[in-house]
Amino acid sequence: MLKTIQIIALLQGFFLLIILFKQKKDYKKPNFWLLLGCVTSVLVYSIGDDDYNLFVQDANWFVFHDTLIITFFFVFVRYYKSGKNELNKKDFLFFIPYLLSLVFQFIESYNPSNENLLVKISKDIVELTFAIMLLYTIYNIIKSKKEKWLLVFIIPLTVIFIIDELTYIFTKSNESPYFLDSYGIILAAVFLFYFVLYKLIISPKDVLPKSQDSKYKSSNLNDVSIEHLKTELNRLMVEEKWFKNQKLSVNEVAEKLEVPRQQISEVLNIHMHMGFQDFLNQYRVEEFIACLQNETYKNYTLLGIANEVGFSSKTSFNTTFKKLKGVTPSQYKKQLV
Repeated sequence: MLKTIQIIALLQGFFLLIILFKQKKDYKKPNFWLLLGCVTSVLVYSIGDDDYNLFVQDANWFVFHDTLIITFFFVFVRYYKSGKNELNKKDFLFFIPYLLSLVFQFIESYNPSNENLLVKISKDIVELTFAIMLLYTIYNIIKSKKEKWLLVFIIPLTVIFIIDELTYIFTKSNESPYFLDSYGIILAAVFLFYFVLYKLIISPKDVLPKSQDSKYKSSNLNDVSIEHLKTELNRLMVEEKWFKNQKLSVNEVAEKLEVPRQQISEVLNIHMHMGFQDFLNQYRVEEFIACLQNETYKNYTLLGIANEVGFSSKTSFNTTFKKLKGVTPSQYKKQLV
């Protein structure tokens, strides 16, 4: 029975990989590569399960454990939620627990009698890290309300992982009850691949956000035009302070510069790596800081100054300021005293 499920997962997984690669250019790179990692890690687990390896009997391919799946999904959901256009090298640090788990599995497999207390404690901490990753991933999915289809896989994986760990704690056995770690995860993989394939056909944006590059394939901007628009955009902000207009739109800027709206969006998104609001907000924050040190505004409240420089709400002001400066506006003000 399990071999049938493995073969179904194998066929669906390879078919999914082919579709993803065919549409690779249409998607944001971080999301594409991380989803590819998710699918591949599930696929190799389905093939290389220690108890029921599809190709080699009694194989011990511990590199393909569920900890790699957990890590990829954790990072994938983080990027899906953040909307980042580039992979941050620091995020590879999230794979350290997985690498440590491989070390502990190696020690346990080849030298089980000499496993000391420090190794046992370290192993427990690493396993706890994976449980936290899973629970935080579920929390992020529910909170963002964007990729709830992933819960079809993440929730069963979390339940199976926790049962597996509790079984080990109380019985010191690596055998999960009813072979949940084999049957359960691979069966969940079948449903995962089915849902991803279905979503890619019916609603592809729910799986992977589109790359900004694909929106501008027909653009006729050259390097000179791009640099000219960058200069003009910055001039409008620095010299004319257009960012102070709380209702400023891309269309108004395009009309002022006498260029199509699409070209403004292209320059900002592709060549300056930020959205229109982010572009305005960075100038607003710098102007706010300048106003804090200006006697003219000494009797203004922080929100009063924020409104003067173009912020329309307290929430967006506080969120943007902390994102750019790492501290809240009030904390920043205290640092100036």
